Amino acid sequence: MKYKDCREADDSVADQNHIDALHDDIPLRGERVTLAPLKAEDMAVIAPFFADTNALFHYLPDKLMPRNDEQLRDLMEDWNDGERNLVFSCRYEGRTIGIVSLSDIDFVSGNGEMGVMISDVEVRGRGLATEAVMLMLDYAFGELRLHRVTVRVAPENEPSLLLFRKVGFVLEGRMREVMRRRDGYGDLLVFGLLEDEYRVVREEQR
Repeated sequence: MKYKDCREADDSVADQNHIDALHDDIPLRGERVTLAPLKAEDMAVIAPFFADTNALFHYLPDKLMPRNDEQLRDLMEDWNDGERNLVFSCRYEGRTIGIVSLSDIDFVSGNGEMGVMISDVEVRGRGLATEAVMLMLDYAFGELRLHRVTVRVAPENEPSLLLFRKVGFVLEGRMREVMRRRDGYGDLLVFGLLEDEYRVVREEQR
């Protein structure tokens, strides 16, 4: 049986305490971005995105269909049950610019799947999605005590591929022809990030 050195264990506890101290309260606040519980008024901001099938083409892996206001509310209730699925509004300079989600949380095995969407095209390309993702990872690996977070990304979605690779996610596999898209099928790439890998990324950012 292999045992960890006691110093390694102490370092691990110290790292965990640092993660916990990052965000003791909700909303989760970064330098520019705030993640807060999703509210009714956020729906009006993200509604145009979910009504646009071109915008949804690479974002949702399920059927490609526009959502009206009632369908969007139903979708968000499903995504945000407060138990195994969470959605936060992403806010910048006092206004909602998108959402970040953590879904299918398995508290026994410590797994969850992340998603991020910046609906405000005017603020894309400023690194706000990266900051939002790191805030959610702080919460996932800190408060929720998860061990592994995954994302699924379409191979053609270059901005998301760059984002998740930049924050340390590792390519784990490819789901072939898993999305029906118009007259064909598309693949999804599966990326994963373990808590130890996350700590390395956070340490490099200090």
